[in-house]
Amino acid sequence: MKLNKILGIVLGLMLLTGCFNKQDNKVKEEPKKEEEKEVVEQYTDENPIKIGLYDNVGQKYILYKSYSTNMASDVDMDYYQIVFDNEEEVSFTGNREDYIKSLWDSTETDFKLGIALEYDTLNDGHIKHVLYNPDNILEHQPYFAIYMYDAIKHRYDKWYSHITSEEFDDSTYITSFKLTPGSKISELTSPLKLSVFTYDTEDDFDEEGNYRGNSIYTIEITKN
Repeated sequence: MKLNKILGIVLGLMLLTGCFNKQDNKVKEEPKKEEEKEVVEQYTDENPIKIGLYDNVGQKYILYKSYSTNMASDVDMDYYQIVFDNEEEVSFTGNREDYIKSLWDSTETDFKLGIALEYDTLNDGHIKHVLYNPDNILEHQPYFAIYMYDAIKHRYDKWYSHITSEEFDDSTYITSFKLTPGSKISELTSPLKLSVFTYDTEDDFDEEGNYRGNSIYTIEITKN
């Protein structure tokens, strides 16, 4: 009897041990996690402002397109009027400065203005120069000096000078600018890519700081 009991106990323990081993050998399946989808915020530009670079001829603005011109050191190249339009010709009556003011007054969007120059050089490589005010106009002056003008603030003056960094503030209008090639202009190895644009938030620029909005006008100027 005792032997039978002992054998029964041993057999029971063996059966239990086998059950535990089988359970331990089972692969535990973890609950499947739902794949996390990266949410990419979609950029949408809702800036409605049209913009262009124009030459003022009498009572008309003629839209600049890509062109060729002489680029001589310290000789003024061209003046570029900033007009909120992109038609090839824009006619106006009365005073030119008053017309420009009416265009700025008609823009309902709270925006800022930028000017960009991009070109290749023989010794300094690729240069991209973006201006939002006169603070850094001297940075690349050996290639292109840039002079900004405020025709609205000075619309009743017979003559006025370019905007200086000392007088630039939130009430300043950049209505036009002039380019004057500098001492290194002979080292220019590509056309000058000239752009003017408006922006209202930092979202209008990508991670590298490049403008990605729609309110932009660009031309290329080739040196003769």
